[in-house]
Amino acid sequence: MVQFKKEEKEKHLYEYEITIEEEKVQEKLENIYKEASQRVAVPGFRKGKAPRAILKAHLNPNFIKEELTRRLVPDALNQVVKEENLTLFGEPDIDLVTVNEGMPLVFKALILEKPQTTLANLDDIEVRKYKVIIRDSDVDKEIEGIQKSKGIWKEKGDFPAETGDMVRIQIEDKEFAVMAGYSDDESVLSRAVIGLKKGDTGKFRPQETETDKPADEVEFTVTEIMEKEIPDLNKEFLTQLNPDLKSLDDLRLKTRESLEKWAEDLVQIRMEKEAVALLTKKSEVAIPSVLIDHETKHQIDHFIEHIQKDGMTLEKYLEITDTDFEDFEKDFRKQAYWQLKKLFVLQEYANKNGISVREEEMNEDLEKIAQRTGKEVEDVKQILKKNNKMDDLMDQKFQQKLILDILQKVKTKELEEPINIDQWKALEDPEEEMVE
Repeated sequence: MVQFKKEEKEKHLYEYEITIEEEKVQEKLENIYKEASQRVAVPGFRKGKAPRAILKAHLNPNFIKEELTRRLVPDALNQVVKEENLTLFGEPDIDLVTVNEGMPLVFKALILEKPQTTLANLDDIEVRKYKVIIRDSDVDKEIEGIQKSKGIWKEKGDFPAETGDMVRIQIEDKEFAVMAGYSDDESVLSRAVIGLKKGDTGKFRPQETETDKPADEVEFTVTEIMEKEIPDLNKEFLTQLNPDLKSLDDLRLKTRESLEKWAEDLVQIRMEKEAVALLTKKSEVAIPSVLIDHETKHQIDHFIEHIQKDGMTLEKYLEITDTDFEDFEKDFRKQAYWQLKKLFVLQEYANKNGISVREEEMNEDLEKIAQRTGKEVEDVKQILKKNNKMDDLMDQKFQQKLILDILQKVKTKELEEPINIDQWKALEDPEEEMVE
């Protein structure tokens, strides 16, 4: 028999004090000692014959408590969850109160129930469909990028390094390569090489040190300077790009078509993001603060790990950005709440609309990967399983189905005034617009 007391800490967060009756504890205790007597060798006694007091003296002091806990707590907890008809989110936190022989076993369980989600009406959601125009200047810029991508590095000779050059340098017995000029700080290496020729020496000052004190200047020697030779837009270049290109006009037409398709994809992706963001914003979810606390800490830890890879400490980051930790944490807490809310909203939407990924749909994707890579479908499966990517592929397929379903059911407002690529890039991300 299990008895319990329940205390609601906040919406969807409960603390249960659960008591397992002494009779049940004694029953398990008898089994534990019986099994232990068959396993533990006690000098002077055959296995299974040592008196309990002597056997107990040969056991780890925590053994009995750990075994009672392992054998009784999970079943008792499951019984309460079933009786209370709870849908858990994550694993409960268990705190043992009393675990002693001859007494009831008492423990507390902090249980987080899956938050209740009230979905917004999709008829009340309208997403914007932008029209992005491609200008002649966009086509020219794209073709220039294609030219540069096909360029060949060659030695510059006795000429100084300029922005965009590849400069090889030597510091003591080590060699490095740096792209010249891409920095606003003249003390850093990429700026320090500008104007120098092969064989010249220079100095720069590393930006960060372990002690956060100004670093000593480091001397280097330029060993080689290379510049990129950009190919001309001639017939030979066009043929190398695509044998079907007969003229520069053909290239411009193909480039424009490619950019227009790219712009259409961008508009589609933004509509999907906006539909999800609006559904999230207009829906209601009661998220316990303990869950927000946990997600906030997780995001901050991840951010700190990221900046540490670049040699930055959190203290230094806060100093540079002129931010105090309270505001820093508040921003992350806001993001944590939004991400959790979106998670619960999408889960509820998928459940209510029966969205899932069928085996035949997964097989279709696997066949496409096989065709693209020139492998057999079974080989693709084995590679994905070996690299633990099957679940990622299924989740990606699930998200695609889910978001497309939402987008098909919301209203769409086509904006009359077209915008160009620069105006598109200046738009704020739909989620950033709506994070509360």
